[in-house]
Amino acid sequence: MMPKEDYLISIFRKDDCKRLIRSELNALPESASIREAIDALRSQWSSYVCILDEEKKLLGIITERDILRYIGSGTLDEKALAVSIMNTDYHTIECQESIAQIALTLHKNTFMHLPILDEGNLIGIVSARDFIHYLVEYFAESVHTLKPAQPTQDRREGA
Repeated sequence: MMPKEDYLISIFRKDDCKRLIRSELNALPESASIREAIDALRSQWSSYVCILDEEKKLLGIITERDILRYIGSGTLDEKALAVSIMNTDYHTIECQESIAQIALTLHKNTFMHLPILDEGNLIGIVSARDFIHYLVEYFAESVHTLKPAQPTQDRREGA
């Protein structure tokens, strides 16, 4: 019988990344306003929204962090186009790539969301959170029986 660690490594190398896509794609057209992007984040309980061109090709991603940065800039024009604040510096992965490749990409970069492509067409997004959910499926017993970590402070902040 194969040790559990070896079994998991073999699964990570065999499973393709489509298995990590947990929800429908949250996307808007490039003509969408920042207000529409905020509404899409809120209504979908999502941490991202993709901005697509007329051919449904990915132009960029807007995350909660991008919205906060925009609000913090002090230029609050909700009618401004979402493309003005979208992040165009992202890495994509083809859907046949292994889960091991996803883990490596998330580890090496600061991306929290990885667009998944099938022959150049966007089919979904895998987030760091999705990857954690995937791991919990395999380590469910270990995760649910974890003892609380030792507190790092002697007392609560503000107390």
